[in-house]
Amino acid sequence: MTDDFIPKPNVAPASVDIHISPHTVQLGQPFSLSVTFRHPGDARIELLSPPDNPSFDILSKTRKRDDGPKDSTTTFSIHMAAFELGNLELPPLQFEITAPGQTDTFSLPTQTLFVLTSRAKAPSQMEDVRPPAPVFAPDYGVLYGGAAVLAMALALLLAWKGLRQRKKERPLKATAKSLAEKTREALDALGAKALPAQGKTREYYFMLSEIIRGYIGELHQLDALECTTTELLASLRRLPSTQIPLEAFAQFSYESDFIKYAKGSVELAKCEADLKFAYQLIDTTAPKDALSAAQAHHVRPPLP
Repeated sequence: MTDDFIPKPNVAPASVDIHISPHTVQLGQPFSLSVTFRHPGDARIELLSPPDNPSFDILSKTRKRDDGPKDSTTTFSIHMAAFELGNLELPPLQFEITAPGQTDTFSLPTQTLFVLTSRAKAPSQMEDVRPPAPVFAPDYGVLYGGAAVLAMALALLLAWKGLRQRKKERPLKATAKSLAEKTREALDALGAKALPAQGKTREYYFMLSEIIRGYIGELHQLDALECTTTELLASLRRLPSTQIPLEAFAQFSYESDFIKYAKGSVELAKCEADLKFAYQLIDTTAPKDALSAAQAHHVRPPLP
């Protein structure tokens, strides 16, 4: 889309095209912002260093210029990742344009992006609600009666065969996975990604915190994913009883917030210790009847 600049510089480009792809992303998922200027051939445009924003990481920036017979185009491609949920405003971007004897700066109009949790579906993945469709139902009373008699006979035949089959073999019983098993599988998948070894500690702690909060929220019927750390701890302390080690969980939560939002540094050993803490939390708090299958894969000592 083409937008006007505010304020209008003396040497403003003729037009600008701004494109965000995609407009809806998951937490920590990269996206791109492309800005293309059309300007006189004797002008040069540069991107000024954007201010630090705890909600975004700028992963890379590229600049490409194409000169034509009458004018030129300069395209900036900025790859970023968002680390806050909801409808966010992108960091304000300022550009400097230089022409013979003139220099000016200008800002792009505010751009927005919608960020979902890593467990949520993007709008493009959601199915539209289908409108009600008319159904033609003719009256076939005689046919219905005959079909009912035939269905009853068939049901009796199937029941008789089913009773005979049960004597020969016992049917397999499908069991749903427990909360502890599902949470352990999520931790296993996170550990397999080896994000800290790739330098992606912020992404690692966003996902680890979300897994632990999701587990605690489902365990105690709390809206843990939408609470701040302080709100969640206050809710846990108001519970009549809980097996969650509140002091250890509080320390983990505040340290994780510092790494996620203040971009705190962390060593690989710390990342491994916090993943081990998550497994220990499940061992300590999961109902005993839900631990048998989960502990077949991981045996952890009790929390200190």
